[in-house]
Amino acid sequence: MNDLDSTVCPASARLVGRDQDLAFIQSFFSNSEVQGAALLLSGEAGVGKTAVLDAVATGALHNGIRVLRAAGVQFEGDISYAGLNQLLVPLLDDFDVLDPVHRDALRVAIGIGGGPAPDRLLTSTAVLLLLRLTAARTPLLLVIDDLPWLDRATNAVLGFVARRLVGSRIGFLAASREGADSFFESSGLAEYRLRPLDDASSTELLALAHPDVSPAVRRRIAAEARGNPLALVELPTALSAEQRVTLAAVPTVLPLSERLQALFASRVAELPARSRELLLLAALDGTGELTVIEAAAAGRADVDDLVPAERNRLVTISADNRRLSFRHPLIGSAVVELASAADRRRAHHTLADVLGGQPERRAWHLGEAATGPDETVAALLEEAARRRLRRGDALGAVAALTRAAGLSPDASDESRRLAVAAYVGVDAGGELDDATRLLAESRLVHPAGQQSLHAATASAFLLINRDGDIDTAYRLLVGAIESAEPEHGYDAEDEGLIEALHLLVLLCWYGGDPKLWEPMFAFLNRLTPEPPELLWVITQTFADPARTGAAALPQLTELIATVGDDPTRVIRVGTASVFADRLGDFRWATLQLVE
Repeated sequence: MNDLDSTVCPASARLVGRDQDLAFIQSFFSNSEVQGAALLLSGEAGVGKTAVLDAVATGALHNGIRVLRAAGVQFEGDISYAGLNQLLVPLLDDFDVLDPVHRDALRVAIGIGGGPAPDRLLTSTAVLLLLRLTAARTPLLLVIDDLPWLDRATNAVLGFVARRLVGSRIGFLAASREGADSFFESSGLAEYRLRPLDDASSTELLALAHPDVSPAVRRRIAAEARGNPLALVELPTALSAEQRVTLAAVPTVLPLSERLQALFASRVAELPARSRELLLLAALDGTGELTVIEAAAAGRADVDDLVPAERNRLVTISADNRRLSFRHPLIGSAVVELASAADRRRAHHTLADVLGGQPERRAWHLGEAATGPDETVAALLEEAARRRLRRGDALGAVAALTRAAGLSPDASDESRRLAVAAYVGVDAGGELDDATRLLAESRLVHPAGQQSLHAATASAFLLINRDGDIDTAYRLLVGAIESAEPEHGYDAEDEGLIEALHLLVLLCWYGGDPKLWEPMFAFLNRLTPEPPELLWVITQTFADPARTGAAALPQLTELIATVGDDPTRVIRVGTASVFADRLGDFRWATLQLVE
C-alpha cells in the first residue's frame, strides 16, 4: 500500500451521495499494483467533478501528500503552457534539482525564463524529472480540473507524464466534461465516470441545501434535476418565495439560476435560429413527438435543422419512434430562457393549432399563450382539469384550474375555480399548503366565494387534516350545504354538492355519534331526481351496515366490477366495501391504484 492510501477519508462525509465514488478513487490509488497511477474522471456538466476533486485533494493534504493543482480556463486556452504554469509555479524553488538543460527549457516553457521555445519532448521530460525528484522527498498528487479547457501544449505534456508514473510516488487525477473534445490523449489510461446522484441522495442534498423549500416542490425539482448536484442546489434559487413553498405555482418549465444559465444556455445560444426554434417547440410541448414539432414549424424548419443540436450532444433523436429527447431536462429550460416572451407565446399558439384532436394539450398551450382574461380559454382549461382528475393527475388538475382562474374575466368564476383547485389539491393531492393558499386567494378575489361548496369542502378537509377538528369541520360543511341551497337546489348532478356529501359521510363516521347522520340522510332524501348510486351505496354499507348494508350488496357488486381507474372512485368504492367484507373482491382495483 503506497503513500496515497486514504487520501479521501477526511473529506468524504461532506459530499452527499459520493461515498462509493470516493472509496473507488481511494482504492485505485492505494493499490500497490498501480503505484504511481493516473485516473481520468468524467461526467456531465454540474455532476460534481470539482467537488470530488476537492475532497480527494483535502484528504491527500490531511495525509501529508503534496497536492499540485491546475484547472482549464477557456480564455487561456490559446496560451501555450498556461496550464503548466499553474501546476508548476509552487515548485519554482525546486527547479535547481534539474540539470541546466532541462531546468532552462522548463523555465522558458512556463514563462519565467528567456530564450527560444524549447522542444516539446525536452519540456515533457523536464516536467517528469522534476515531479519524480520532488516525489522522492514527499509524495505528490496532481489534480487537474476541466482538462479539455487546458491549452494544447499543456495537454500534450500531461499526457506524456501520465503514462510514465508507474513505480513513482505520484498520483494523477484529472476531470473532464463528458463528451467534450480535448487535446489530451486518454487512450490506455484508466477512466471512471461520475454518475448523477440516486434518488435518496438527491432528496438529502435538497433538504440540506434548501430546508425552506416544501417537500412537494423539492420532489418536482429532483425530478427535473435528474441527480445533477449543481441543478439540485441552484434550481430553487431561481424560484420566487411563493414558488418555493407552493407546488401549483411552480412553472411548467423551471427557470434557471445565473450559474445554470452559464452552464447550459451558452451551448444553446451557439445553435442556428432554426435549430433553436425546433428546440423551443420541443421544450414547450414536452412530449418529444417529432410529428407535432415538425407540424408546428411547418415551412420554417424541419428535422434536418436538429443536426447541430445532436452534434453538440444537446438532444437525441430516436428514429424508430420519431421522438426527441433532451439529454438533460435543464437544456430544455435553457432553450425557454433564451427565447423572448413573444417567441414563447407564438410557439404555444402554433402547438395549439396542430393539437386540435388533443383538447387537454391544446387548452394548456392556449392558456400559456394568452396575455389577458379569456373566458373561452379558461373554460377549456377547466374541462382539461376534469379530464386530468379523472385519470388521477391531481397536480395537473390544480395547475389547470389555477391557470383557468387567472384567465377568468369574472371575479365569481375566478373565485369558484380557485376554490375547486383548493378542494382538488387537498382531497386528491394531499397538498395542504397549496390548498390553504388557493382558498385564501378565492376569498380575497370574491368574498361571496366563501359560500362556495368547494371552498367549504376544502376548508373542512384542512380542518380535519391540519388541526384534527372534526366538530368544526362537520358544522362548517352542514351549514354550507344548507345555506347554498339556492345555488344547488339539491340537484343530484351538482358536482360541488355531491363532493360535499361524500366528505360529510366521513365526518359523520369520524364523529362517532349516530345523531350526526341525521342531516346527512335528510340531504340524501332531498336529492333529485335520485341520489348517485355510489353515494347511496356508501351510506347504506358504511353508515349503518348491520341494518341497511344487505340491501345495497347487489349494487356494490356491480360497482366493484365496473369501478374503472379513477382514483377517487376507486377509494370510495373501497370505502363502501369495508364493512360489507368485500375488500378481498376489490384487491385488484386497489393494487392497480397503488401501482
